[in-house]
Amino acid sequence: MSVPLVLLGDQVTKGPTDHITVDQVAASQAATRHLLEGGRRRIAVIGAHDSGEDASARMRLEGYRSALQEHKIGFDPQLVVNADPWHRANGAKAARELIDRGAKFDAIFAFNDALALGAMRVLQEVGVRVPVDVAIVGFDNLDESAYSVPSLTTIDPGRSQIAESAVQFLVDQIGGKKEPRQLLAKYELIRRESSG
Repeated sequence: MSVPLVLLGDQVTKGPTDHITVDQVAASQAATRHLLEGGRRRIAVIGAHDSGEDASARMRLEGYRSALQEHKIGFDPQLVVNADPWHRANGAKAARELIDRGAKFDAIFAFNDALALGAMRVLQEVGVRVPVDVAIVGFDNLDESAYSVPSLTTIDPGRSQIAESAVQFLVDQIGGKKEPRQLLAKYELIRRESSG
């Protein structure tokens, strides 16, 4: 007897089970495009990983670079800050690193909301106005992002759709559905105060 199983998250390899994910590259392009279309040109990234083994970090960086290329803006490694794990404290540390190294930036794309919230706190502590001086976009649409000051612009990776689909896939498997399915959840850019 097989156990019903649905995999959620990045698809590194194809497997013999249902799988639900979001297009990390396209969602990150959308976040970066939003900043570019708002007139930002020096967009820092918080959340890269040195090893390149984290699929989410790798794909989000790819989306960021692709959006820069679309707008004919060169990639500047000085604007990329590693942060692992993706917690608020590391977002704060990454923002301090950008400031300490004298990086000139007018926006930040943080690879998740926790990193963005940590970075935003540090920017405010040193007198950088968000979004006047630096716009910020996060990823995940955590509940607290709507209540931060300023509220955080973010990518919603389709959590409701993912949850509902996962339950339906499990029900289908219990009912005898055998063929594995792949679902790409719909992401959405949630515009709030932090990006102007």
